[in-house]
Amino acid sequence: MVLGPLLYFACAGHLAFHRAMDRALLICAVASLVLFRSNISLRKLWPFDSAGGMQFLWGWAAALVSAQAIIGAHLVFVNLASSHLPAGAVAARFLEALAAALIVPLLEETLFRGFFQTEMIARFGSRWGWLLTAFIFALAHFLKTPATFDHQPVHLWSGISALVAAFEAIRDQFFPATGTDFFSLTKGFNIFLLGLILGATFLRCGTLWFNAGLHGGLVFVLLLSTGLTHPVKPPPLAWVPGDIVSSPLTSVVLILLSLWLWLFYQPHFAKSGNGENAP
Repeated sequence: MVLGPLLYFACAGHLAFHRAMDRALLICAVASLVLFRSNISLRKLWPFDSAGGMQFLWGWAAALVSAQAIIGAHLVFVNLASSHLPAGAVAARFLEALAAALIVPLLEETLFRGFFQTEMIARFGSRWGWLLTAFIFALAHFLKTPATFDHQPVHLWSGISALVAAFEAIRDQFFPATGTDFFSLTKGFNIFLLGLILGATFLRCGTLWFNAGLHGGLVFVLLLSTGLTHPVKPPPLAWVPGDIVSSPLTSVVLILLSLWLWLFYQPHFAKSGNGENAP
């Protein structure tokens, strides 16, 4: 509650308040891991060797192909148009997407796969631990401060009401007064599916480098594309929304990606003995 406003003030207004709160939540979640007496070693999760570098590059390659497939499908069925941003805004969006692609996956993969999934599997077994972690991963992505706070004065105590609103946002997504939104369900399913993919590759590989590449590559391309384009309205198909994360087309690409990784990932990348308990 305190870190969010401090991040906002430190960025001198260049970071929106709701984004500062979201980053504060993630930073605090990762920092809280020191409170747990765990045997998980960061050096084991992130080994600095040539194999880790190659896995990171292959993860980025898989992400770029998948992201281009997602964008291509939306070009066909939704029809995207350029936002016609000035050069400075394009450069700023590129740097923002690159920073998010390099930092967010390191934090999220350490938190969700490196810690939560390892702990869940130790308690509930490989399959249930894998599924529960993917569910927590998806649920956490709905824990976001509403953008409406950006239009209000920011004080040191603004984080209190923002955090309350973030938890209320989860309730409103799935239990709104007018009924559950279909696209909220597809968004949750897509993030859950991505969590399953990342959890399975971690189990098969034993490190988080491939996950960082795959996660980071998807974040980079999708943030860049959504910042530089917008969907044409009304869309040719009403069942395909402008939000790529909530789109059924994205679900299809992620399912195809999971099938490809399940068939070909382990023989090419997994070290001997690391994938025997993989789902």
